[in-house]
Amino acid sequence: RDAGRLTGEGKSETDINAKLVEAIVALRRQNADKALAASPARMQDIAKAFIDNLTSLQSQSVDACYGFISKGETTPVAVSLVQKPEEGAALHAKLQAVNAAIAEGRKTPVTRAHPQKSDYDLLASELGTIGWSQADIQLFADPKALSEAPREQVCKMVRDWFSAHLAVKDEAAKERLLFETLRPVVAG
Repeated sequence: RDAGRLTGEGKSETDINAKLVEAIVALRRQNADKALAASPARMQDIAKAFIDNLTSLQSQSVDACYGFISKGETTPVAVSLVQKPEEGAALHAKLQAVNAAIAEGRKTPVTRAHPQKSDYDLLASELGTIGWSQADIQLFADPKALSEAPREQVCKMVRDWFSAHLAVKDEAAKERLLFETLRPVVAG
């Protein structure tokens, strides 16, 4: 309805897409608790789609990847991809993964515990297998320091972070870790 009104007012496609993205983001945020109550499989789908989307954006530019990490779907690059299904396939897959999780979490919610120290130890081990040092873990845990790191490094670290979560072999630990890590992706 808003898109039709904006078209009638002579607004540009960019303005219409921006309005559409704002509505998608608002809906995602309003239903974050439902998405985070979805099954472990749906949580993993969101994480995989998020990684794929970042990889796709980084293939366009480091700034596109970093912008998405910082501002989500409201970045100019993401807004431009909303109406381009082929170019924006990874973004659309991420949006679909979140929407599927919302629907499932609404219908059959799962209650989860927060991660335990042992879960983070497993995660640190997985990060170590892909080459992260203790200094890398400390950098990632410090938002101020991470914001000052080179954008390319931040994009790689965020993708690595999610990949390491998915590589945790203990399914219960993976579920608790993803629940916590996906919170800003879904609610932010």
